[in-house]
Amino acid sequence: MRQNGLSSKVLLVIFLLSAFSLHSFSQGTLRAVNDTIDLYPGVSKVFNILANDTIPASDTIRSFVWGTTDGFIQITMVHDSSWKWKFTFRANKWGNPAEIHGSYLFSTMSMEHSSAQILFRIHDKSYSYIDINNVSARFNSWGNHFFCENAEYEVPKGSGKTSIFSNAFWIGGKDAQGNLHLAAERYRQGPGPGPAGQYPDFYPGPVMDSTKYSPYQDTLWHYIWNLKKTDIDYHRAHYWENGYKPIHDILTWPGNGDVSLGQAPKLAPFCDRNGDGIYDPYDGDYPDIRGDQALFFIFNDDRGYHAETTGAKLRVEIHGMAYAFDLPEDSALNNTVFLNYRLYNRSQNTYDSTEMGVFTDIDLGYANDDYIGCDVERGLYYGYNGTPVDGSGEPYAYGANPPVQSVTILAGPYMDPDGIDNPKYGTNGQQLCDFSVNGLNFGDSIVDNERYGMQRFIYFNNSSSGVPQYMTDPIYANDYYNLMCGRWKDGTPIIYGGNGHPTTGGYGPACRFMFPGESDSLNWGAGCAPPNGPVNWTETTAGNNPQDIRGLSVTGPVTFKPGDVQDIDICFGWTRDYNSPEPNASVAKMRLMSDKINKAFATNRLPNGGLIYGISDHQKTAEINIRTYPNPTSDHLIVDFGNEVPLGKTTIELLTAEGSCIRTFNLVQAASRNQIVTADIPEGFYFLRVTTKGIPTVKKVVVIH
Repeated sequence: MRQNGLSSKVLLVIFLLSAFSLHSFSQGTLRAVNDTIDLYPGVSKVFNILANDTIPASDTIRSFVWGTTDGFIQITMVHDSSWKWKFTFRANKWGNPAEIHGSYLFSTMSMEHSSAQILFRIHDKSYSYIDINNVSARFNSWGNHFFCENAEYEVPKGSGKTSIFSNAFWIGGKDAQGNLHLAAERYRQGPGPGPAGQYPDFYPGPVMDSTKYSPYQDTLWHYIWNLKKTDIDYHRAHYWENGYKPIHDILTWPGNGDVSLGQAPKLAPFCDRNGDGIYDPYDGDYPDIRGDQALFFIFNDDRGYHAETTGAKLRVEIHGMAYAFDLPEDSALNNTVFLNYRLYNRSQNTYDSTEMGVFTDIDLGYANDDYIGCDVERGLYYGYNGTPVDGSGEPYAYGANPPVQSVTILAGPYMDPDGIDNPKYGTNGQQLCDFSVNGLNFGDSIVDNERYGMQRFIYFNNSSSGVPQYMTDPIYANDYYNLMCGRWKDGTPIIYGGNGHPTTGGYGPACRFMFPGESDSLNWGAGCAPPNGPVNWTETTAGNNPQDIRGLSVTGPVTFKPGDVQDIDICFGWTRDYNSPEPNASVAKMRLMSDKINKAFATNRLPNGGLIYGISDHQKTAEINIRTYPNPTSDHLIVDFGNEVPLGKTTIELLTAEGSCIRTFNLVQAASRNQIVTADIPEGFYFLRVTTKGIPTVKKVVVIH
């Protein structure tokens, strides 16, 4: 989907000032001089715009007019008796431009007048870019990513060619009375559809008391924290030095919420060096990020009306962390962006049958010649070109050897507990035909840590594409939930073949994955039995013409209780085969790259030995030999270095199974045996990461009380 002209213009504010309250200012000819004003969201700036202007001593101002050229930007201006003007910028619209041009004109009692320009330089941090590898991907603080007025998922970085237009998260479930609660976005156009970007379901910031939401709080949370691993390393090495000041995004990291506003006491993940529960960078605490670069942001569905879907609120708070790795020698990771969502149910409702969706409008350069498909066993869907050449020479088209863009659910939410370690293989050693096909943590000897993979995939089309209405964009909340549950907008279940509907060539049975090709070797998506027609099902076998398509992968269902926390891990992969002219050549290469990424995530190991969960460590050469006991443990854990007594600074970190650092211990004296207190650590499965001489060693630890 490509759209232009999503912003409107003009805001004009007129002030008529009493001549009796003013006096002469200076000698010389009447002259207004241009000004430049730097503004930060939510921070008032005092600036005397008349300080460099000339007003004859014999004259006084009778009227003043000023305005700006962007109607979405609120810049208020109030003056005091000394003619110092206070400007306040509030971010009431996504993706504000870096510069806003304004002007002012004043007239004097002698009927003279003069005008000048005002350049407002807006330091808007409501969006930022992952750009440490071969991708430049824009993330927005409200959770609707990769676009502003046009697509901003650029691969290769600097090429001017983009492969995704829009991406957004969907969630829907039913309360105890069976009422649907749902929040989802596509382009923030509402049911109308209206202008893009103006009809949200999600809002920046954490869930708060309903009376505490305000434009000021909105502005504060229109922010994305952008940090690199090198920033964290520098802070950890220097925090204790006199005169040291952390960089802004470490200093302002939102580790602790404001409980007086109804926010949760803990928000952004951080490593708590002394375990006092308070984020204080001057005490050595530091943001707990993933990757070599990470963006962090918080958004919720509680702040306002769900204008995109008209759905009822869930009161869900979502912590987003986008991240990537600086591994230019690894073609898979060099073209991949990761995204973790951590979801908190801040309501008093238990939501049954809660489904979570990943919507993506994949536009491979030229948007109107694309196909879409899915790979069941790899847990992904992908867009690929329907012709050997993308576009017709447009500067944004990829041309020959078009790439493939994939969206993978690496790990969905945790399945409802059943008290067992669900297996992956049967007694004969064969893969079971169940959730373990693309799920995570099956058969690892740990009870109730299984996570869903991709459970459904469905596509739909641009509403102007000429296809039947039931397979076009959803309009209201029930449409969105039907799609997440594997039903078309008319309530008909998706069926195998054709375009998944009885009226468009579907031959059945009911299924959960559209256009799987031959990627579902067990026919899991069709109930573990062969379909009623050909197994190989693609857009080509359906007889479709390439066009502008959208995809939705779904994971769940789960029971989402008050206070519950759930995770969903996603990655966006881009692959291009530069040798073969066939579009499917890039698809075949994409599968190989996907296998590499899925393995790295499942084992929490990068090809260079670093971790994906938590902060990776590129200095790793070889693990040192340590033992941890007793394991499982209750009140304490011994970290035994044996004969390899650590020299120099050694850090021991305790990480959750998801990679969040909850405790840090710095060893200041060399000792072969070190005792770590675990009595106050909740029961569960953890990683213990020991770093000495820049070399990390990771051990699994189980705490049982």
